[in-house]
Amino acid sequence: MQAFCHFNYAVCDIPPTIEINESEWFTPKPASANVVPMPSTETYNVLHISDWHLDPRYDIGSEANCSQYLCCRPYATNTKLHTTSNNASVPASRFGYLYCDSPPDLALSSFTSMHSFFDVDDVCFTIFTGDIVSHDNDDQLSRAYIEYEETVTYQTFKAEMGNIPVYPTLGNHDSLPEAYNTQNSLNPTSNASSNAMSWNYNLLSSMWNTDGWIDGAEAQYAATHYGAYAHTTSEGLRIISINTDFWYTGNVFNYWDFTNPDTSGVLRFLANELATSEAKGQRVWIIGHVLSGYDGGNALPNPSALFYSLVRRYSPATIAGIFFGHTHEDQIEIFYDYLPNSTITSGNDSVIRNTTMVDYSKPLMMAFIAPSITPLTGNNAGYQLYQIDHKTFQVTDIQTYFANVSESLTWTEPEWQFEYDSRSTYNVNGTWPAAAPLNATFWHAVTESMLTNQSLVERYNFLETKSSVVTQNCWTKACAVQKVCYIRSGSAALGLACPQDDGPF
Repeated sequence: MQAFCHFNYAVCDIPPTIEINESEWFTPKPASANVVPMPSTETYNVLHISDWHLDPRYDIGSEANCSQYLCCRPYATNTKLHTTSNNASVPASRFGYLYCDSPPDLALSSFTSMHSFFDVDDVCFTIFTGDIVSHDNDDQLSRAYIEYEETVTYQTFKAEMGNIPVYPTLGNHDSLPEAYNTQNSLNPTSNASSNAMSWNYNLLSSMWNTDGWIDGAEAQYAATHYGAYAHTTSEGLRIISINTDFWYTGNVFNYWDFTNPDTSGVLRFLANELATSEAKGQRVWIIGHVLSGYDGGNALPNPSALFYSLVRRYSPATIAGIFFGHTHEDQIEIFYDYLPNSTITSGNDSVIRNTTMVDYSKPLMMAFIAPSITPLTGNNAGYQLYQIDHKTFQVTDIQTYFANVSESLTWTEPEWQFEYDSRSTYNVNGTWPAAAPLNATFWHAVTESMLTNQSLVERYNFLETKSSVVTQNCWTKACAVQKVCYIRSGSAALGLACPQDDGPF
């Protein structure tokens, strides 16, 4: 209850982050786990989309610059300007606006725009890191509404991508109530199919199987284990999709047995899959929705601490990349090795880890946080195309595309643009080898440059929002330090330790 009080009301002190008994989760890290396969000379394309947030109730012409949540609805008003949908200060364009979820014309245009920038047939597969449903208040949602949104969305993905597989994961808005997911172990006398959310897991897993994205056995596991699955692509990459609602602060069931970092078993599933892949010499991507760290505001400390230990143990030899969404921003997250004195050994030779003792000179792994399709929270709409090494499955480059929805009232159709190329934008000194991946070492060097190059901080800050006209400034040294600290925070405890914002920078 102390944790519930802290994370939901900010009244109580935060409970301490537990230490992780790593011996219960994996064998000690061998030297071979630090060796990445030699890269090939070939790459292929992968599409990353996230935070679709289709709004079937979007009301064209309503108040798009509203005072309350959610704008672009019939009831939206601006109390300061005394406007309603009858005299809107900014009428909702049919193509979206900065403070609204995705109208159908904007959402669909994200797919049709791709043909202007690259050959979609050259995309080997797509990852979708969650959040389908619009940001309605709980009393405006129903099971029928959730099912409608999920069905229409995956039908759209299948229709637009054709035979190109889409590998999805669940977002915190892809449930009812929003963010609520119950652990199977809450009712240990029943089987997993009796979980209160099984209707949703059954629906999603059956669609993913019908569309040919995962096989029958994987769909059956997803149906009984919160939508989680592991699938090997035709390229040989193992994709492990986990339900991150089990470390999300908004899931009320996570405050049961709070000091247990894995009440759901999702991280045990991840640990077992990583161990199996390591034994096979198989490379892995982990996909989820809610990022494990950054500002510490959405992930809980204990499960994200365990996740950090798993990432450290299996990086960089087995894990080739981690991919999240949720923030609606274009961001990165770096995982590091631990300091030598971060462990103690108990009497039974168990290794107990203090996961907050990080060696920031030893970057290990990257998490890429995708921009959102929805413009909500003052961003533009965006998606990304990755170039992936054919052998190592590491990201070698990223192109980001966006639609500037602040101009949507002048459009006759959504206007998507190329925004930037990651390698050319962030290879500040031009010293990174052309054949080297954009790995944790590359991005760590970027953060080092950000601490001394304020213009680079401002560039990152602007690109986070997909070049939004309402991007808040980041002009000070304090903002740069905070920004870098968040990027280097792969767990909630690390993010919570960053200097906090005392006001506009």
